[in-house]
Amino acid sequence: MRDFPLRAWLFTAAIATIAATVILRLAPEQGVNVAAAVGFGLLFFVCELAPISFPNASYSVSFVMAVAALTAVGPAEAAIAASFGAVDLSVRKRNDWLGRMVFNGAQLTLSTALAGYVYVGMDGPVGAIGARDFPGIFGPLFAMAIVYFVVNTGLVSLMVSIVRRVAMFDVWSANFLSVVASTIAFAVFGVLLSSLYAGMGFLAVLFILLPMVIARRALQAAVKVESTYEDVVSGLVSAIEAKDAYTRGHAERVSRLSAMIARELGFSERRARALRIAALMHDVGKLVVSTTILTKPGKLTEEEYEHMKWHPVHGCEIVDEIDFLRDGEAVEAVRHHHERLDGRGYPDGLAGDGIPLTARIVMVADAFDSMTSTRSYRQCRPVEDGLKELRRCEGTQFDSRCINALVRAIDKHGWEPTPEYYEGEKTERPAVGVHAAHA
Repeated sequence: MRDFPLRAWLFTAAIATIAATVILRLAPEQGVNVAAAVGFGLLFFVCELAPISFPNASYSVSFVMAVAALTAVGPAEAAIAASFGAVDLSVRKRNDWLGRMVFNGAQLTLSTALAGYVYVGMDGPVGAIGARDFPGIFGPLFAMAIVYFVVNTGLVSLMVSIVRRVAMFDVWSANFLSVVASTIAFAVFGVLLSSLYAGMGFLAVLFILLPMVIARRALQAAVKVESTYEDVVSGLVSAIEAKDAYTRGHAERVSRLSAMIARELGFSERRARALRIAALMHDVGKLVVSTTILTKPGKLTEEEYEHMKWHPVHGCEIVDEIDFLRDGEAVEAVRHHHERLDGRGYPDGLAGDGIPLTARIVMVADAFDSMTSTRSYRQCRPVEDGLKELRRCEGTQFDSRCINALVRAIDKHGWEPTPEYYEGEKTERPAVGVHAAHA
């Protein structure tokens, strides 16, 4: 969150009010065990000091403490302990530090309170948990974990959406979809800590801290590996754009457009992400194409054009050598993104439904960005003109379902192409274009 506008404060106030209401409803008649709430609160604070970092958000293992407090002393104490998560030292140098702290405390409290409400509502045991409570505890525990995860990550994603004006589901799926299973697994750690607490008090933390640290490091390592994969891809794309200045920034936009189309077509987030990475590499085969041809002003000879037409094949071979991209759809999207529905494309002359859907998506995204981005030889077309040109070629060159999905995605999210600037000499528009829409 780059700032904390009024709408974010209003959202935070609403969350805090709901959280306080739920806590009052959960509080037992005899009062709240303040010492236990503060003790678990301090542990909650420690867990928040080392969150797992994602591209646009973070996620901590403090859920373990929420489960431990909830099952050991009760949901009201657990919700109060969660409020200690507001003290986030990592944001103290930010301009919006106060808003972020208040929001974090409010959403953690509400997430824990609602999870506790579900847990006790399903007759989950509170206190000294023993063998008699198994396997009956698993149902309430699983429900509690799901409620906590959905509320916690949902509120964070919604806040990012409110502040940055981006789609909430896109934020959630990009940052939190991969940690669902880990959250449920952490619930088991929480019950273990709760059982040890019943017999040892807070000394139990010493027995659970090491496996918690290991679990946290393993999850952070998995996230880092995912990020490293994309860094590798970005490095290859930078190498392409260093050779072909005409398409600077093009790969990233085609990647985003392809993911937008894929989601409109009902792709799962994992499948959409794989396509996004494949689309980012759709022109990676240009690394094998002669720089002289890529940068040649004016018309290509037939021999040069035939050489250029092999770049999807070379790209396919490169992608097939990368382990995390070695799946059929990623390879197909790179190889066949210059095919045409009428069979007049390249490299294999596929037609109609014989062209993989992922390739048809990249075809539309590729052509649309080519038409709506500035090149050295012409200014970009308006979005409406780009869509009109796609419609003109519908059924012969482009798949109508993909065009319709692109239109829906732009209606929902908008599209403002970033003009590309070519730093070399001005040249005439090449008579033979690389992109099918311009051929």
